[in-house]
Amino acid sequence: MRIRHSHLLALAALFASAGNSAVHIAIPWLVLEITGSSANAGVVLGISGFSVIFSAPLIGGLIAILGARPVSIWADIISAGSVVLFPIVGSLFGLNLGSLLIIAIVGAIFDPAGATARKSLIQAVAERDGLSLIKFNGTYEAAATIGTVLGPTGAALAISIVGINTTFYLIAIVFILVSCLAFFIPVVTTYPKSDESFSFGNVVKETRIGMNALWRDKPLMSLVGLYTLLTAIYMPVESIVLSRYFRDLNEPQTFGFVLSAMSVGVVIGALQFHRAVKIFSPGNMVIISMTLIGAVVCAMAFLPNAIIFIGLGLALGLAFGPVSPMSNYLVQQRMPQHLHGPVFGTQFSLMYLATPAGTLALGLIVQSVSISPLLFVIGVLFIGVTLLVGFTGPLRRLSVDASSQDDAS
Repeated sequence: MRIRHSHLLALAALFASAGNSAVHIAIPWLVLEITGSSANAGVVLGISGFSVIFSAPLIGGLIAILGARPVSIWADIISAGSVVLFPIVGSLFGLNLGSLLIIAIVGAIFDPAGATARKSLIQAVAERDGLSLIKFNGTYEAAATIGTVLGPTGAALAISIVGINTTFYLIAIVFILVSCLAFFIPVVTTYPKSDESFSFGNVVKETRIGMNALWRDKPLMSLVGLYTLLTAIYMPVESIVLSRYFRDLNEPQTFGFVLSAMSVGVVIGALQFHRAVKIFSPGNMVIISMTLIGAVVCAMAFLPNAIIFIGLGLALGLAFGPVSPMSNYLVQQRMPQHLHGPVFGTQFSLMYLATPAGTLALGLIVQSVSISPLLFVIGVLFIGVTLLVGFTGPLRRLSVDASSQDDAS
């Protein structure tokens, strides 16, 4: 039986997502275990995330010149190497806040490369396998999100069973597997690379071309801007606020199950993307989804029991599910294929820069503010930003032709 390249790409997305989401549980847990401070956890995640400013803007240009496949392969090999530095350095020299920060920075620099490269392969792989682009975007994002079901739960369980050091070794093995999967996606599936030779100047040039193309598309740029703002507001909720809450309760398993429930909801929502675009315009879909997410965060502020918390996580995921595949499809339809790497790279750059900003701020705030009012304020802010951008900007002019692509087989 012939293995489809789309299967390899979806599996790569799944395992990469599992590895990355596990890292974002393991690192704060390690920092809290060593220092006992959620502020330090926020500092490590926040400052290491800021290191992406030196690499993320150039990833798209690197893909345009080298190709998506080799960038994907090497990015995950480097990620594996950076992950095992935590237990190795800890065993040889011991870890403190400074060494934790340095290792986290090394790993974070290469975080956006693999994800950007894999997204740049979606259209070429779908066309080669004769798949509906709309449906494969949903399948790809569902596969990536299944990884976030496995990652947090696996990391939390591994920490409780084998300890934090062994958990990092297991995560490294996952990244090596992702690299192997990308290796078996043949070069022919990638779009034509730039004719420019590899040099820093040419990478910057290709990056600038992608940024300019995105800037000229005001509706798409409005969507990216909204995602950037909401990423800064929401992502620290998982990595800092809820992490601190469940750690204080000594319930890492419950924390993992809440995050996993979110991911299950995203999977269901992503797989229904091809149906959702027939009912809602992209602008309305974003407004409805993001508003519902804000409402769920407000409900979490009441700090219900574990079962209700898990249910709220599922509801949050269902609301967000169709948004990521829609974002992919809009880029694929509005941008030529050779610009997918630079455009996706620009999107990742903005979101990767937004996450540490929010994480650093909330890591400091959560030390002196109760969890409940903090969650409520975050939820209200989420709703307010969504409605402001959604109804006053060019976001509502976004459109997709759901019928032409969804009929592909």
